[in-house]
Amino acid sequence: MKKIFMIIVLFMLPALALSQPMESEISVEPPNFTKFDLIEPSYSISSYNSENFSLISSFREKPALAFLSSAVLPGSAQAMNGNWIRTGLFAAVEATAIILAVDYQNRAERQERNYERNADQNWSVVQYAQWLTEYHLAHNLSNPYISDLRDEVAGLTPTFDTDIDWNAVDISVLRNAERNTRYITTDDQSANNFSHTLPAYGSQQYYELIAKYYQYQAGWRDYHDFHDQLGHTGNDFLQRYFFDRNGAYASPLFWQFAEDADRFNSLYRTGRTFQMLLIVNHVASAFDALFTVQLKQNRIEATSSIVPGRQLSMTVRF
Repeated sequence: MKKIFMIIVLFMLPALALSQPMESEISVEPPNFTKFDLIEPSYSISSYNSENFSLISSFREKPALAFLSSAVLPGSAQAMNGNWIRTGLFAAVEATAIILAVDYQNRAERQERNYERNADQNWSVVQYAQWLTEYHLAHNLSNPYISDLRDEVAGLTPTFDTDIDWNAVDISVLRNAERNTRYITTDDQSANNFSHTLPAYGSQQYYELIAKYYQYQAGWRDYHDFHDQLGHTGNDFLQRYFFDRNGAYASPLFWQFAEDADRFNSLYRTGRTFQMLLIVNHVASAFDALFTVQLKQNRIEATSSIVPGRQLSMTVRF
């Protein structure tokens, strides 16, 4: 009986199983999170980097290098950062300033050399020294050094040859006489002593003073001819030994060389202006490059981690 019962049970088990309701083969299990699965959002600030290992990238990302590059060669850092308009602007200013600075400097030097060469042929230290001794006689001036100067130049004829005339005059004796000479002007007033002593021949100051101060007007080649034309002869001969405060007694050569000196000095000043423009261009380009790179670095990247492997990124550019 037991065997028969067991056989009946075995045959009934499949039927009992089929008689039960069917369930889905896919089951959803609740996620099993750990304390590492959910994390607090994290934020990081990073600069925008590209081509980290290239030379160009270094100039794009390092303010100091950009500053140095444009300080040496204006527009170079701007070019590496793709700012072509500013690159062209700084490069154009640089090229123009260099060309004009060199041009004005060269023109000034040429005119100055011509001025000096012509001055050597038209101003004589012998004529000036002789006039100075006669000036003292005309006004009966006392000067402890004037007799020594008179002895040096007595009987000499001005040659307007610097090799000859400058070897005939002891400059120290002349300077001592100048320091003790008073101005006598056409308005019958006696002014202070001479303001300058004659600089050494060939110096820049020498060429400047002889066509700048009335004190040296008598050394120009046309001085006595000019006063003859003014009628300073006969009873009025002594008029050539006065100074006019407005320069009326200075000869045409004095004024011509004064204008020539002003002309080449103006060229020098203009050249220096362009040299200053060069410096300004270097400084402006350097700081422009510095600020450009610094602004690029002010980029904030905020990253929030929600689950492992998934990130939400937000980049804010200023």
